[in-house]
Amino acid sequence: MAEVLTGGMSARVPTSPEAFRQAAALHDAGKFAEAEQVLRDAVARDPNNSDLRNARGVMFAAMNRHLDALWCYRDAIACAPLGAGIWTNIGNTLTRLKHLKSAIAAHRRAIELAKTDDGLLWQNLGTSLAEAGQHGEAVLAFSRAIEIDPNRHMAKWDRGRSYLYLGNYRQAWPDYEVRRITGQLPAKKLPGEPWAGQSYAGKRLVLVVEQGFGDTLWVARYLPRVKALGGELVMECQKELIPLIEQMGVADRLIPRDHALPEADYYCYLCSLPGLFTHDFASIPPAPFIHAPRDRMAKFKPLLDEAQGRIKVGIVWSGSVTFKRNQERAQPLLRFFQGFALPGVQLYSLQKGPREGELHALPRGGPIIDLSPHIADFADTAAAIAGLDLVIMTDSAVAHLAGAMSKPVWVLLGHVAHWLWLMERTDSPWYPSLRLFRPRAEGDWDYVFDSASVELMALAKLL
Repeated sequence: MAEVLTGGMSARVPTSPEAFRQAAALHDAGKFAEAEQVLRDAVARDPNNSDLRNARGVMFAAMNRHLDALWCYRDAIACAPLGAGIWTNIGNTLTRLKHLKSAIAAHRRAIELAKTDDGLLWQNLGTSLAEAGQHGEAVLAFSRAIEIDPNRHMAKWDRGRSYLYLGNYRQAWPDYEVRRITGQLPAKKLPGEPWAGQSYAGKRLVLVVEQGFGDTLWVARYLPRVKALGGELVMECQKELIPLIEQMGVADRLIPRDHALPEADYYCYLCSLPGLFTHDFASIPPAPFIHAPRDRMAKFKPLLDEAQGRIKVGIVWSGSVTFKRNQERAQPLLRFFQGFALPGVQLYSLQKGPREGELHALPRGGPIIDLSPHIADFADTAAAIAGLDLVIMTDSAVAHLAGAMSKPVWVLLGHVAHWLWLMERTDSPWYPSLRLFRPRAEGDWDYVFDSASVELMALAKLL
């Protein structure tokens, strides 16, 4: 979503145009707080100036102070009820505040009021529709934005994501490729020409890593198909995944991420592989396609034996804290205890990273055995999962790992889940061993944990 800085200042207050220009320059320099101060003073002198009030809202939005932004935009619309740019800013802020019905109404009002058909307004509407899970309507809005302005590449990206939520892979993947020109991929010198799925016999192909651990695990299923088409297959990979991908025995060489890539005839981004091979659910390569290294399993056996016949359940309560939407997926460890620390169940922690601290803060003798000191990479995680009966977790890379191993995994989802999990389904065509637990509405985590808890009670034969 993009905010609109309206212009056209009133000449009745001589200082207002100057203040607006000064604030715009500060905004472009990333000095949002200073810009807001300039506008605050200007609004005090010229309280009926909608452009100043709107611009002040833009500064608050840039500082993620969305409620303050909303007050400014509403004050601006009171001064200028027909301001299309102000209405779309209201829609953007309401979207961030999760008032999605109101956001959609605001964006539709902006489109009605606009003097010309503006691609940005349609794109903002599409974003709110997608956030509300109305992906069919979102596709129409994004398509209109692209029709008005074919260079609106992020609208194409967003349309692709909506197609993915709908499971319309044939139309989704071409839009998904627009990430190559939007700046979403890490800048690096790539060897050779882009690969489009043709035979590369007698030549070298480099697969380039681009996103998170889960994405690499998800597309690892395509490696045998890629290798079958040619000569030497070189894969760039996160170092934490190298032993696990090496265990597959497909790639001829694995190169740690951000190391120099070798000369090659072709290159292909890893997340472009599904677009080359999967156009519908029937063409998804099946699991399992990843197996735990046997030499890693022995160190976990004494800890797993402590279950003494109880169901062994691994838990993960947070993904990477650097992922910008992790806070919408992660949940406190105590929720897992409330739902899953049951008679006949032994919990094991697979959590890595800063959120391990929640486990260390517990009194000694809590209802869980911590496996994290024995986990150095994803091959270790796979070895631990191999000895478990079930994994219960919020959405993160470990879900892809367990699913790739065909181990039972229950994924607890927030209201806006990843597109891979589609819409309203409790299963996944990508991972048949995976089960999804969804909320009824935004923030409905109690229902999600309760639904999984009663299923675990039945599995433990407590009911």
